[in-house]
Amino acid sequence: MEHEKHRLKLIFIINGQDLLIEADRNAPLKLAVMRALEISGNTGRPAEEWEVRNVGGVLLEQNRTPEELHLENKARLFLSLQVGAGGTCPP
Repeated sequence: MEHEKHRLKLIFIINGQDLLIEADRNAPLKLAVMRALEISGNTGRPAEEWEVRNVGGVLLEQNRTPEELHLENKARLFLSLQVGAGGTCPP
């Protein structure tokens, strides 16, 4: 059960849909984000173009670990494309 204490479940909300992802407390959040995008079929844009916010709207650094971010088991995280990541503006 040693393995289990390093794991937690995170709920990513992508396009209004909840997606439960198992993550390592000590691995960068970016790995869980990449997994959530893959499972949800949102693979058209790289993970760097997506942002993660908690329920309070605070932007989370994807290079930090869930442990460093003090994320609890089953924390709800909103995953959305960064503003301006969708393309270029017309002239």
